[in-house]
Amino acid sequence: MTATPRPDNADIYGVWAESLAELVSYRYLSCRSVLHDGFDATGRMTLRSDMRPGGSLLAAPAAIAMLDTAGIAIDRHWQLALTHVEINLIGGARGVGTLGVQGSLTRAARSQVFTESRFVDADQPDNVVGFGTADWTVIAPTATGFDYIDPGTGIDDSPYLPPLHEAYGAIADGTGFTIAEVTPKLGGPVLHHGPILVTLEAAALAVLEPSAEQVESLSVRLVRAGKRGPLRATAQILSESSTAVIVRSDLRQDNPDGELIATATVRVRRG
Repeated sequence: MTATPRPDNADIYGVWAESLAELVSYRYLSCRSVLHDGFDATGRMTLRSDMRPGGSLLAAPAAIAMLDTAGIAIDRHWQLALTHVEINLIGGARGVGTLGVQGSLTRAARSQVFTESRFVDADQPDNVVGFGTADWTVIAPTATGFDYIDPGTGIDDSPYLPPLHEAYGAIADGTGFTIAEVTPKLGGPVLHHGPILVTLEAAALAVLEPSAEQVESLSVRLVRAGKRGPLRATAQILSESSTAVIVRSDLRQDNPDGELIATATVRVRRG
């Protein structure tokens, strides 16, 4: 499905390209995607130590890689607002050096677009380590002049890398995590989904014991644009057993009204 072109408005993509030079989301992780026929696309992301503390892959980096792969296929057709992301992982992607992302379009409707991805070991594509979906609201057809911007090679692995939440602008402060300001690095004038995903997952894991770090699923709903700081993420355990814990984390405007920006449900395997 190809949207009807709008009048030329390439100048807005100059602004977008400039913002991508600062935007941390894809650039920091080096999610690199290639478009194939139709809406199919594939991506590759080298897994660094900061993406898998304790050896198991965090869900947020996988989600960001999935959204980059979806973006190369659908952004040229529509301007979209992400509304829901779901990630399911098995085995923590242990032993995987490079994550492969096999993305496709599930359905395009008048006002909604649905995409999905399979996560594999890029060196052994038959080894499936997870699956993800993303739902989007259509804002408008994409204007002519759009071009996908490759995020580059990212950064080298190192034992001195900060936790992902710090790289994505969130500072731990007691019982939660605070994003002080919505800067261009974080997507300004509107907080990008990358920092949202990373911060919500970090808040969820922070309420658990360190041994419970194998994330099995992450489900995030984005309900309101985050246009100004400070924003604060906190979490609470919803349910637990001897083998798994379910945690809810919320990202809210840090003011008396506490407007909800996004909410996540995270399932973590114990031990």
